[in-house]
Amino acid sequence: MSPAPAVPLLLGCPGCGSAIVECAFALAGLRLEAEDVGYSPGSVTRERLLAVNPLGQVPALVLADGRVLTESLAIVHHVNDLSPGTGLIPIAGEATREPFYRWIAYLVSAVYPTFTYGDDPGRWVGDEASGRRLRESSDRHREGLWRTLDAEASSPWFLGERLSAIDLYLLVMTHWRPGRQWFRTSAAALAAISERAGALEPLGPIMARHFPG
Repeated sequence: MSPAPAVPLLLGCPGCGSAIVECAFALAGLRLEAEDVGYSPGSVTRERLLAVNPLGQVPALVLADGRVLTESLAIVHHVNDLSPGTGLIPIAGEATREPFYRWIAYLVSAVYPTFTYGDDPGRWVGDEASGRRLRESSDRHREGLWRTLDAEASSPWFLGERLSAIDLYLLVMTHWRPGRQWFRTSAAALAAISERAGALEPLGPIMARHFPG
């Protein structure tokens, strides 16, 4: 592995979940270097990623002392430990603490895996027709999951008056399938939260880089 960076180094790729981590660091005002790598088999930079995360997944964060953190929610916890005043995670005793953990876990354990299996179905099934069915079924299942989450959303942020890490996940993930227009018409509360988060000054440049146009 390369020498430890002077500041944390994030291995990610444009438009991926690493954007959530970049947003968390920016909102907390913490320094971060970002390096784009490929996670798909055959990518010329995949070995670079595998050296840090044997799963070959992004985001992967190399801390200044050389330790490695993977999984976006684990990294968000790290950011919150460094800058608790940012409020990414409600503190113990706050009324929003339990709803936060319920719905952030829902995002990472229920919604996120639909992309893991649906984005590259050929990796999991043996023929094109089966892959197409897996993609279609995971897309339909995800839409139902989003509608469930939309019904639980408060305003102006998902948990109410205070922004949390959930809003950063929504900011990024609403750019993925089924797309921004679907959210505006079928999950309007989530779309509004995403647009509100995208208007925050520290996050605009990050989103423009990951989702140009």
